[in-house]
Amino acid sequence: METIPQILEHSVRTFADRTALVGGQAGGEAYTYRRLGAAAVALAERLIARSVRKGTHVAFLCENRPEWAVGYFAVHLAGAVLVPLDGHLTAAELRAILHRDRAPLLSSRPCMALAGEATDGMAGIELAVLEDLLAAPPGRAAEAAPTPVGREVLPADTAVITFTSGTTSDSKGIVLTHRNIASNAAASARKMDIRADDRLVSILPLSHLFEQTGGMLTPLLCGASVAYPGSLNPRAVIETMSHTRATLALVVPAVARLFRKRILSEVQSAPAWRRGLFRAGMAASRLARRAGATLGRRLFAEVHEAFGGHVRFFVSGGGPLDDELAAFFMDLGLPVLQGYGLVEAAPVVACNTVDDHVIGSVGRPLPGVEVRIDPVDSAGDGVGDGVGEILIRGPNVMAGYYRNAEATAETLQDGWLRTGDIGRIDRRGYLYVVGRIKDVIVGESGKNVYPAEIEQRIGECPCVREVCVLGVRPDNEADPSEQVAALVVPNEETLGGKYLPQHEEAIRREVRKACIHLAGYKRPRYFAVWPGELPRTTTMKVKKHQVRKDLRAVRLKRL
Repeated sequence: METIPQILEHSVRTFADRTALVGGQAGGEAYTYRRLGAAAVALAERLIARSVRKGTHVAFLCENRPEWAVGYFAVHLAGAVLVPLDGHLTAAELRAILHRDRAPLLSSRPCMALAGEATDGMAGIELAVLEDLLAAPPGRAAEAAPTPVGREVLPADTAVITFTSGTTSDSKGIVLTHRNIASNAAASARKMDIRADDRLVSILPLSHLFEQTGGMLTPLLCGASVAYPGSLNPRAVIETMSHTRATLALVVPAVARLFRKRILSEVQSAPAWRRGLFRAGMAASRLARRAGATLGRRLFAEVHEAFGGHVRFFVSGGGPLDDELAAFFMDLGLPVLQGYGLVEAAPVVACNTVDDHVIGSVGRPLPGVEVRIDPVDSAGDGVGDGVGEILIRGPNVMAGYYRNAEATAETLQDGWLRTGDIGRIDRRGYLYVVGRIKDVIVGESGKNVYPAEIEQRIGECPCVREVCVLGVRPDNEADPSEQVAALVVPNEETLGGKYLPQHEEAIRREVRKACIHLAGYKRPRYFAVWPGELPRTTTMKVKKHQVRKDLRAVRLKRL
């Protein structure tokens, strides 16, 4: 199976009457694999009737729901190229993407207001409503297997062009082939041991490749079911996990932190004796885990029941997972397994598994994916030997950047994808991600400082909810080299419910204490309490370029 239509054909044939997709919360509409295949074929025929042909780009704007998957497969069955759009972007941001691609736009009805605003005045962009096409009279193949429609699709054909969030540079269109995506889904399924009886709850936006490949295509390849909560409120997500008896979910670190917050809130509202019992259980579970035993599921049965009682593991991507956060869930018996990937790699590169994991690492590479380190600092940077840029080679590596030959040549060299991420590989083959090349701070000593390492330390402070570390050049400094600055968002819950100016000194002391064991050149010299939330992308990554622009509104102080 080297194309997306082949995956759908296999799943419809193999798992025909099993549940594939479930919408909403309890009682939501369900699609069997047979119905999913028939709906995708019918929609593909209606797209073809609207002049969608092999190679046509189709922009797709829709909220997370089963019909997103129907639209995804229909576009590919028609031989077209999917350009997924993020419904959390502004109309201006969507307009910039549509202006570059000029693709016809398929939008769900709830997203039509945004779609209309984004396309207002743009000539030549056809706008179609997903629900209207789905409700049209069935075509001749409405009850057939998807084979007749998708036969012309080849592994080397472009399947998806997804536009990056542009956290460190201008947004790029990443061109992924059917082979890129199909191979990554198959390798992810083998690595993570996805089973036909698994039930996944889809939390992250389907417009992003992590959820597309890992949270939709991979489980559907294996005959599993996928449920959509209908709301990303933590309560709604957990309720959906409970009534679907979920076994899996993909998360980003921010979602894992919300889960922990909800768990600890329940603990805090319990009587003193139960709070003490919880702390004792966590300590006992950690000791047992270090000795190679697992007690979390037995000791914390109530926590497991809140999530449905069947969760095997969560997979975390999209950013670094704090060691302390990973250990917290391991102690509960709810593993949050850190992985690593990027859209240019379709997207999964490496991941921990339940039986093979090391907290702090992102695991070992997927089958068929090669990873090597290209040294970038021969003088040493205090992180450890073998630190350098992470390079990737395999069938999952993108075809290139859309209409950007220069960027493609810079990123794809001699068959290797230069990720721009800094990392190392230990003797056992576990990959560790240290930071981004563009995030590296070059201090006065000439040594490199990687913000991710410092952010993890500071992020463990009880009174810090979020942190962003970057290099600054204050006007009052004679030395032109960058200085390390830590910008923190207070955790109001641990500060009596509200941040007050007098709390600044307590936060400063905690930050100093957290960094005391770092090498001197890594310790932040400057500090500020950030007003409000840090600007983030829809995948919860901090927009550091935006933070730099907004720094003028913040008063940096000596730490």
